Amino acid sequence: MYFSKHNEKITYINHYSGLLEVEGEGLLCREDTGLRHESDKNWAKEYDTLSVTEGITGLGDGYIEFFSHIDCLILSRTVETVAASPELLKSWRKRKVLICGEYETFAERFADENGLRFLHSDIHLADDDIEIAHEHDIITLRFHENGSSDIHYNCFTPGSSAGSYGGGEYANPLPRDFYVGCTIDDFANNFLNERVRGQILSNETLKRFLEISNERHRIKNV
Repeated sequence: MYFSKHNEKITYINHYSGLLEVEGEGLLCREDTGLRHESDKNWAKEYDTLSVTEGITGLGDGYIEFFSHIDCLILSRTVETVAASPELLKSWRKRKVLICGEYETFAERFADENGLRFLHSDIHLADDDIEIAHEHDIITLRFHENGSSDIHYNCFTPGSSAGSYGGGEYANPLPRDFYVGCTIDDFANNFLNERVRGQILSNETLKRFLEISNERHRIKNV
């Protein structure tokens, strides 16, 4: 985890998968990329995906230029502006940089207006605690560029010694048209277990995805 020396509310969470998440509030600026305990000015080069989380409303002048090398930009639904130079956007089009976000948000408009590829962002569905196995599962609906989807389980269990952890990952593929005619109740009934039903039914992101996807499918097939 990194902390911005310019704004104490800005935090960077690093992942070994190449993902970097930025958390905070309001509009980000170029100065926010300076870190308290990081001497390497090119520290961002270690990551190929930048995820801008909820609470951040925009990327101001110079901010995204610092991450110009990325292959994927994930924008939460609170983001309403991204200041990007024509040169950067041209480079991104050439490199086929992917923009991820929810349907009918700024992320999708930004991709469409600038000729960039767009993919709906993954949806965190639920956290499942299996007490009998002392297991905690993080369940995510994932979307892939080839049009396929799956439900991914990241499982955590106690390890063989104090302070260590076991577990693993697996994914259940979904039909390509799983969302067609599928309500949030159907999704809970058909694809997940009863333990997480309450979390699914209260998942507003999933609900928006199903409603918009079905409306687009209806219009396409009129």
